[in-house]
Amino acid sequence: MAADAIHRCRQCGFEAPPNDDVWESVQHPPLGELTQCPGCGSTDTTTITRSHRARRR
Repeated sequence: MAADAIHRCRQCGFEAPPNDDVWESVQHPPLGELTQCPGCGSTDTTTITRSHRARRR
């Protein structure tokens, strides 16, 4: 279902497919590699599926 997934920044709302090259990553020593939003720099991101998005509306 990767084609039906979207990765969203919880801070600014930026959205793009999970494997899109726009997403950056940062190293956090205790946690490892984290996905970073290119819009605001937040690492508070989540991946959701279209079925979850439809229920939110």
